[in-house]
Parts: sequence; structure tokens; C-alpha cells
Amino acid sequence: MTQPSQNLDSSAVKILGRTRRLLTHQRAVFDQIFHSGGGYVLNFCDRTMAEWFEESFGLDIFQARFQLEGTSKGKTLRGFVEVAEPRLVAQVLRTLWAYRCGLSDYVEAKEAEESRLKSWLEQFTTELENASTLKLDDAFKDFSGDTTLPKLRASIAADLVAEKPDVALDRVHTYCVKRFRDLLSSRKQPVDAKTPLHAIFGAYGKALRDEGAVSAFALPTLRVQHRLFEGLNEARNKRSFAHDNELLAVSEAQFIIDCVLASLAFIERLEAKRQASADDPADEIPF
Repeated sequence: MTQPSQNLDSSAVKILGRTRRLLTHQRAVFDQIFHSGGGYVLNFCDRTMAEWFEESFGLDIFQARFQLEGTSKGKTLRGFVEVAEPRLVAQVLRTLWAYRCGLSDYVEAKEAEESRLKSWLEQFTTELENASTLKLDDAFKDFSGDTTLPKLRASIAADLVAEKPDVALDRVHTYCVKRFRDLLSSRKQPVDAKTPLHAIFGAYGKALRDEGAVSAFALPTLRVQHRLFEGLNEARNKRSFAHDNELLAVSEAQFIIDCVLASLAFIERLEAKRQASADDPADEIPF
């Protein structure tokens, strides 16, 4: 099953700064790995490929948005690589590689060639992960000894990477409640258990204002965040798995979560500056 080898140097798998993830000259390498050049993918038929993606990732692989070039299995797989969340694509390709390695008819006869293809895929999936716009580590921190926190963060990350923001909405809300309560607690401001998220954030925003933690230019935007967390609270109560609700549309849930991630990341930069000032008043961390 060996095909002509390609030049697999590290420059061949760069993704950042490109409009396409899988360039034309790279498709031959990709298709060599997954035997997808003729419209096929490994030993899959349409049914078994659909079942593999559903069972492995809960993903409908034959949805229209992946079929940019056509509806064949090979074209659908390449379309998925182009448009799906990069971390998800990386996870899928690594799992698909493992599946391929269990099929003796699809492994390269020459060990050196197999090693070269493996190296290319490792570089490609690493670049995909680095290209992800989901800056989860900037927004979701392991900020306390709460034993539920690591599981909560992992669950949120899994659903966001899997492009299920509507499913993650309830737990994003839970994380925000925990985080803002913790931040107020560090300022000796306890919060009643029944206080809604937007009210908790309002108290936190007031504390930031009183501390002079944000400039006059950022204060108006910070005030807008109160409405953001009020919207998150409303969506959580009426359009999430928190209750027996119809879920929010995926695009709308993604918009809310994108805004929340940006807000949380900014807040973490503020808190890093505050902590650095407490540790060393002479130290300055720019926003």
C-alpha cells in the first residue's frame, strides 16, 4: 500500500497564519495516511464511518458543513479537518491513526515510511492544537482546593472542544459562580448561597472599581459584563440542562460562551496583577 514518499519537514505542517489548514501539497500525505485520495477512508463504508465518529466522539461526520468539496468519505474527512474546532480535529486524527494502525492492510510496508507519516501527523495535530481559538487555560483556572473544580473544568473543556457549547452552558455558569464567590471571599466579602450570578459579579465589579483596578477607559466595558453574566444566568435557568429546558441554539450558546471566556481571561489578568502587587508592590504586570 506504499505510495511515493513526501518531504515531511517541519515547515510542511504549519497552520497559524494560513487560510487553509490542509494545503494542496499536503493532501497527498494526508491521503496516504488515511487512504482517502479516491473518496474512501481506510476500510470504512458510509455506515461504518458514520458509526465510528458517532460512537467515538458523538459526532455526525456527514453533516453538510463538512462537505465543502463533496459528499464522499474522503472529501468529508478533509472538510472536517478544515472547519471543525482544531483541538477536536487533533483528537479525532490521533484516534483515527490508532484505528488505522490496527489494520494491517493500511500500514506502510516500510518501517521508515510509516515512521515519517507518524511524525508528520504528530506535527500536524500539534499545530492544530496551537491554532485553537479556545483559550480555555486563560479563562478557567484551578483556583482553590475545591475537589469538584478539576472535574468541572475538565467537563467544560471536553464539551467546548467537542463543539457542544449548549451542553456546557450550565457548567460554565457553575464555574463562574464559584470563581466570583472565591474572588469576593479573598476580599472578605462573603456571598449568600442564593445570590444569582449577575449580582455576585456586580459586587465583584464594584470591588474592582473601588480598588482602582481598571482604568476609566475599561470601566464602561466592565459594566457591560454585568449584562453578560445576567444573560448567562438567564440562559442557564431557561435554556440549559440545569432544568428540563429546550437547549439554546448552538450558535447562540457559542456566542455567550465566547464572551464569557474573554471576560474571564481579562479578569484573570487583573487578578494576576493584584496578586503580583501583593507579593511585590514594586512588580508590575501589564494587561
